[in-house]
Amino acid sequence: MTQQWLLQLQPDPHRTVDPAMPSDAVTGAVELLGAGPVRWVVQTAEAIATGIVEQVPEHGGGHGPVTTLRRSTESAVLAALRLLVSQSPHRVSALTDETLEGCREFARRGIALDQVLRGVRLGHARLAHELAAAIEEHVAADQRLAELRRVNDLLFTYADSHASVMAEEYIAERNRWRGSDEAARRAIVDDVLAGRPVDAQTATRRLHYDISRNHLAAVLWCDNTDSSPPAAERLHRTAMAMTRTMAAAGMLLIPADNTTAWVWFALADEDTPGRAEHLREALDRPQDVRAALGPPAPGPQGMRRSHLGALQAERIARHSGQWLCDYREVRLVALATAEPEHAHWFVQDVLGPLASEGDRMRELRETLRVYLAEARSLRTAADRLHVARNTITYRVKRAEELLPAVTTAGNSLELRLALEIAQRMRPQS
Repeated sequence: MTQQWLLQLQPDPHRTVDPAMPSDAVTGAVELLGAGPVRWVVQTAEAIATGIVEQVPEHGGGHGPVTTLRRSTESAVLAALRLLVSQSPHRVSALTDETLEGCREFARRGIALDQVLRGVRLGHARLAHELAAAIEEHVAADQRLAELRRVNDLLFTYADSHASVMAEEYIAERNRWRGSDEAARRAIVDDVLAGRPVDAQTATRRLHYDISRNHLAAVLWCDNTDSSPPAAERLHRTAMAMTRTMAAAGMLLIPADNTTAWVWFALADEDTPGRAEHLREALDRPQDVRAALGPPAPGPQGMRRSHLGALQAERIARHSGQWLCDYREVRLVALATAEPEHAHWFVQDVLGPLASEGDRMRELRETLRVYLAEARSLRTAADRLHVARNTITYRVKRAEELLPAVTTAGNSLELRLALEIAQRMRPQS
């Protein structure tokens, strides 16, 4: 069978991309197609999603929207691959559950239908290109033209059906959403976050939340969408627990996507030192939920400022693995890593061999980081790391031996910043 070449597809061994689809969907796909083709699907879908965001920026807007796009794209590419290997192509659905949910989210986010469909066209064009390259590699020369025609014909039919069903579902969801109270609440929040003027009394009444108060924004998200109860319920429970723990006067929760919520807490006071630490100590770590806090700030502009800070803290937390990240604890790193590739270069230049991966190097970097943060006090650093002073001495000496000469003779601020970035951010692949 000519199409058996599809089961020989293999990913680029030099790239590692984690699936965005639920684990059960990945497992089922591996059982049907094999591990190699599924990893190829994940890599190809990630490249397609990246290209769509570059050409249609409306599809981006943060980790949650990009994850939704990747999940939808993976599911669509996987469906296309199943179509191409199937003996009964008419049984393959044009729209999977993931692409359907992605379509509905696009409608709720207000992405124009023509932009949604442009993303679909870009995705199918990139998939056709990747499959043509694979045919060139895997199919015998005398069969390539016939196989290329078969693939193009099936992909055209699939893309046409995909776009038609997407448009129907988009319009239905847009009409439902426009008439909902949730849409009206989201529109007010979007105005606040865009810095547009809003009537405070009207906004407070519609949101059931006093926007004139002092606000602490948070971004909550679920790492594991497969566990029970549903993500929305876990996010709401966590927000309520945080409200009680902080004795907040009110709470506003706006779903950002299926796994993420934007939250604002109305604080009784302007600021309380150690609020994040208090939350860590007083709350049991929520089930598969993580949180990022912004800086407290007053009024509608404070809602916006605190939210933007929370988004930056979320970016850092997703790299570092913390369950609760406070913007004020990471704001210097957030500022320094606004351009991630540049930050990576900076760490490599300043730390040299000390920037290498591995548990030993991470241990040396962390010891040097704490030692410098504690004003070079061996005793305090040893207490913080729960090791002997001689261990601190040895690790610091070894770490300094690995630093480039220009760093040891240069700016200690740059060294401290590079160590903070390395501790908070994952290395680039």
